Amino acid sequence: MELNEKEQKKYEIIEKVVNNEISKKDAENQLSLSRKQINRLITIFKEQGKKGFIHKSRGKTNPNKKASNIISEIKELYINEYYDYNLEAFYEVIENQYNISYSTMYNEFLKDDIVSPIAHKKTIKLYNEKMQTAIATFNKNNDETDELLEIKIELFKTRKLEQEKAYIRRSSNLLAFGQEVQMDACSKLWFGNIVSFLHLAVDKATKKVLFGWFEYEEITRGYFVVLFHILLNYGIPYKIKTDNRSTFSTNNKKDKNKFNVTQFGRICEYLGILLDTTSNAVSKANVERENGTFKNRLIAELRHENITDIDSANEYLNKVFIPKVNKKFSYDINEENSVMKVNDYNYDDLNLIISERYTRIIDNASSISFYGKYYVPVDNDTGEIMTYKHRTECTVIIAYDSTYWCEIEGTYYRLCEIPKREKIIKPKEDEQTSNFPKQKYIPPVNHPWRKDMKKFFNKK
Repeated sequence: MELNEKEQKKYEIIEKVVNNEISKKDAENQLSLSRKQINRLITIFKEQGKKGFIHKSRGKTNPNKKASNIISEIKELYINEYYDYNLEAFYEVIENQYNISYSTMYNEFLKDDIVSPIAHKKTIKLYNEKMQTAIATFNKNNDETDELLEIKIELFKTRKLEQEKAYIRRSSNLLAFGQEVQMDACSKLWFGNIVSFLHLAVDKATKKVLFGWFEYEEITRGYFVVLFHILLNYGIPYKIKTDNRSTFSTNNKKDKNKFNVTQFGRICEYLGILLDTTSNAVSKANVERENGTFKNRLIAELRHENITDIDSANEYLNKVFIPKVNKKFSYDINEENSVMKVNDYNYDDLNLIISERYTRIIDNASSISFYGKYYVPVDNDTGEIMTYKHRTECTVIIAYDSTYWCEIEGTYYRLCEIPKREKIIKPKEDEQTSNFPKQKYIPPVNHPWRKDMKKFFNKK
């Protein structure tokens, strides 16, 4: 590679200095350089020769120009595909693909009035004012040539910006994994066009999301699924903290000081889990914070993945999203400092433990009436129908897998549905008989009432 005019001049002057034709002072004046720079050039001349005077960026692309192209590409990608992502989540998507820092991306986005859907209140206010002014100007001038402005306006109309909530990260005084697991459900238009409820469980010590499950309603079944997988994957926690929903606690109307045990409470009592309910959201701040994180990230990801049904949403939630969130925001589990009890129950045991239970009475046909249907207990091994005395008390069990069982005198049987029995209708009386007029009742002479009346009249 040959030297350009400027580089050639510099080389010739340094060559003269080395050959003692001119002094270093003269070289400083001719090149407008300091003595230190002249000495450095002399060293380059002696070690590298003419090659050392070629500029290092010769033949390379201007980094500023390259960065400008990258920014344009990133902006287009965000506007077209990831417009409902917050900027931090969007950066996590592209950071391995583009060599750019988050601060650079953020500042470049602000220049073009592209802000996060959960930006701060001040930023959202300025953004809304700018876009309202831009819309008014655009409509007034009817300028269709400004494509960028048109894109910005369209993006402004389709997005719903929300003020970022201020969360205070507090250091937990709980150092043991499993010491407190917080549960809650959050309703949102998570996927599709139907509002659904996300049931979450978060460990307070590690900030780890243990499990999540979607249901179309906030029901006991959703919390059953979450608890089942916690027991199966981690063990039995020391305490579960929830809100005061009827799933966890109900007041006894007759006795205000007494609490009825719910289905969920009964399971916790059986497993030795302390169930703590509260009406204060701050006391279960960890799960509330995760609800906010999931709102800011999960909705956008489910839309981007074209997930519109609940089964696909649950699969993506637990296989992809929760592991990613735990990797970024949670702490590692310290097995040595864990109070999570080892679960000795297998799947079949948990299937009957995580269940709904109702008390019923066996009728004179050894069958059980349950929600308008009739069932008979069947031996699990032989398939033989078991018979018990009339009015024997039993417990009907709706297992975790939705199968029906019953417990009679400490033995478990599977329930088998039988055809509904017809009601016995007594034959009506003949029409002739029924049409006869009713005779007036006349008490006999020896009736006690007549005797008393005789005494009364005789006295008179």
